[in-house]
Amino acid sequence: MTQANTELEREFSAAGCARASWFVRAQNVPQTIAKLGLVGPSDRLVVRANDFTAAYLRFFGTGTLTFAKDQTVEAFMDATRASNHPAAGGPKEGHASYADGAGARFDRLFWLVNSIGCRGLRVPDIRALAAAAREAGAILIVDNTVASSWGCKPLALGAHIAFEALDRVASGALAAKAVAISVARSVTGRGRKQRTDELAHQAYCLLAQRLGGERSQLVFNVDGADLNIIENGLNTLAARMQQHVDHARVIAEYLSAHPLVPRVCYPGLTSHPDHAIAAQVLQHGFGPAVDFELPDSVTAGEFIEGCTCSGRPYPAGGAHTRMSALCGDEAHFIRLFAGLDDPIDIVDSLEQAMRLYCNPPHA
Repeated sequence: MTQANTELEREFSAAGCARASWFVRAQNVPQTIAKLGLVGPSDRLVVRANDFTAAYLRFFGTGTLTFAKDQTVEAFMDATRASNHPAAGGPKEGHASYADGAGARFDRLFWLVNSIGCRGLRVPDIRALAAAAREAGAILIVDNTVASSWGCKPLALGAHIAFEALDRVASGALAAKAVAISVARSVTGRGRKQRTDELAHQAYCLLAQRLGGERSQLVFNVDGADLNIIENGLNTLAARMQQHVDHARVIAEYLSAHPLVPRVCYPGLTSHPDHAIAAQVLQHGFGPAVDFELPDSVTAGEFIEGCTCSGRPYPAGGAHTRMSALCGDEAHFIRLFAGLDDPIDIVDSLEQAMRLYCNPPHA
């Protein structure tokens, strides 16, 4: 472990209000969790991520995985009860501790939600979920990839673990994808206001066992160039993310006023169902992503193919606006990540594609 790497992880940890942070090589958050072996064969992982269902099914069997129907407390409690799993209510007498080593049998419960995610870019009430997770004995994990540590502080809101794919931090420039893992402090406040969160402590023990303690951390397995990219990315993240977020709002407002667009989902719009919650959970704006629906006459695949601003050749998290088919090429839903490019140019490109594909000239 290099000194530069240790300092970089500490910097990331401080920015996220974490007790400790680690970087690992992985394609995405589900793969990271599976790679670390956090969820054992008799554990239960309750997830709300209906835009990433296939990835979770790829890495976790149905015996350990339950999908919540919404991002609310009630939905997570219903999914936990429906699983009939002994983890509900926390570790029981005679069961292995949350921090026990490999080979022990677990009955642990994990809840996982995105700070911004799912179809429609939903924003959960992380404070309410954290409080309910403590009551249920669940370790609350937040995938903070879309918002980034600049745009949301899940651990400060009560979550136990935060994951963040580093594409956006690194501006899409890493040679191989990586994910940051941060764990909450188990003791907060001072004097009479001091509080100990036993689940946060167990979460730290669980991660430290796999990744090393606060001063003995996992080797990142990247070369110096990638470490420099991460470091430079953290130094410029605030300025870049503010542009991403500001540009997303411009594009969302244009799309929401367009007569050919049936629906636009962006937490910054007052029409979004989580607008009020997002204003309390997110910082510096409402995120860099916009979901929108196309008319039935055009599919996502052909629209992206014909739109000059599609950004398909560019890396995720980079400077260029990038679109993807949210529910497959044959469906009608687009997810757009605003870049650093001029949003007026993006709007113009979208307008031309709308006219060509959604309102073609009569023959």
